[in-house]
Amino acid sequence: MKRILFVIAVIIPLILNAQSSWKFVEETSLVGTISGTISNGYVFKTIGGQYYIVNDFSLQIIVTVVPDVTILKKDTDYKLIIDDFDEPVICKKLTEIIETQIDGEFEGWEGETIFKMFNGQTWQQISAEYYYHYAYMPQVLIYEYGKAWHMKVEAVDETIQVIQLK
Repeated sequence: MKRILFVIAVIIPLILNAQSSWKFVEETSLVGTISGTISNGYVFKTIGGQYYIVNDFSLQIIVTVVPDVTILKKDTDYKLIIDDFDEPVICKKLTEIIETQIDGEFEGWEGETIFKMFNGQTWQQISAEYYYHYAYMPQVLIYEYGKAWHMKVEAVDETIQVIQLK
């Protein structure tokens, strides 16, 4: 009997408080087609232009187009409850973002590759990775996360760390 009273008096209020600590931010939609494996580091964009990066363990395989999303916030974390997803994803909101294009041909990266952007900026790869992919003037997303700048190239699943040269 004491255990039941303990559960009712202590445990249940803790569970309810933990669930209610998420505050509603907005209901919106995500941009474009979401396809593939959604895991740590995946970036979502809302139709309002906000960016969120998955920063908690999540491994879901998804194919969906312009899904609706409910966004909740607790401290600096955001919970995205996305239509067609099996479970919510915990994210951080990205605030330093550059959307541009590579100025000319893109052939991947090989360790210290330098990228000239359509907006006049120049960025250099600092992560030791090799990847080949050819594209002409692909869209690029450069964002600050975890005290480093990362670059995501259109149609390439991997991201690399970069520094700005110009």
